[in-house]
Amino acid sequence: MKSRKLLIAIIISLMIGLVLGTLFAQHRQADYVKKHFVSSNTPTIFVHGWSSSGLAELPLIDSAEQIHVAKRTMVIHVRNNGTLKIRGRLNARMRNPIIQVIFDNNRAGEFRNAQWLKTVMRTLHDSYGVTQYNAVGHSMGAYAWTYYNMLVGNNISYPRLNRAVLIAGPYDGIIDNHKSNQPLYPPLSRLWDDYPNENWLNDDGRPAIVHPEYRLLMRLAHRFPKQAKVLNIYGDLDDGSDSDGVVTNVSALSLGYLLENRVAAYKKKKITGPDAQHSRLHAHNLEVNKALLNWIWQR
Repeated sequence: MKSRKLLIAIIISLMIGLVLGTLFAQHRQADYVKKHFVSSNTPTIFVHGWSSSGLAELPLIDSAEQIHVAKRTMVIHVRNNGTLKIRGRLNARMRNPIIQVIFDNNRAGEFRNAQWLKTVMRTLHDSYGVTQYNAVGHSMGAYAWTYYNMLVGNNISYPRLNRAVLIAGPYDGIIDNHKSNQPLYPPLSRLWDDYPNENWLNDDGRPAIVHPEYRLLMRLAHRFPKQAKVLNIYGDLDDGSDSDGVVTNVSALSLGYLLENRVAAYKKKKITGPDAQHSRLHAHNLEVNKALLNWIWQR
């Protein structure tokens, strides 16, 4: 009987210790987040790339949610006809809200995506009172954010860009890998117009070969919001291709010629090795997750 009571006492003590330990760890985590990360009602908006879906950006979003820095509060589906289906909510009391934008037609291309972003951002401005935002985009989502911000600039009818993390953006071409998910017909097929080690950056950062999609950005670069702080993340597999397997380093780094001397801050971050593969850059990539968290939300 005594041994049974002792066992129960030990179990209760262990449970109490576990609860107290968990509460202490949560308190320390909350204290760390409070000290090192901002807390504001500025939403951060995630946009996926070509032939992708909402699932692709979840690892990036999860990395922020798991340490309680930010929380996804809204998902916006852009239907094929450009109308919006909005799930969730957004208000001024929320701290570091995340909005996920999903294009139901995920092969419309970055030019159409940028136009759809105009609808999304105008709706957030007019219906939800959003005046500024942070942007995260992967691949064509990075190009779409860049092109969109050149289209609207600091137009007062749209929210103003605060910070941006652009990952693996194909600003001056995509490698023609002859894969099944590449478009077969123009005009989108012409975007797959790059090849490894074919292009290079001149001393001023301008690519030697200027593809049509980059020439478009060059014409509009002066309209990109000057107050923005931009982090350009790109991958190098270290396999001799100077690329992430889909986007060459030259194509990704050509963003610098457009923005480096025009925005409040511009920084580039190179990821190397197997985790630098195009899709793995946003799939549970600890180095990318840390860079994103710090750029968007760190004090």
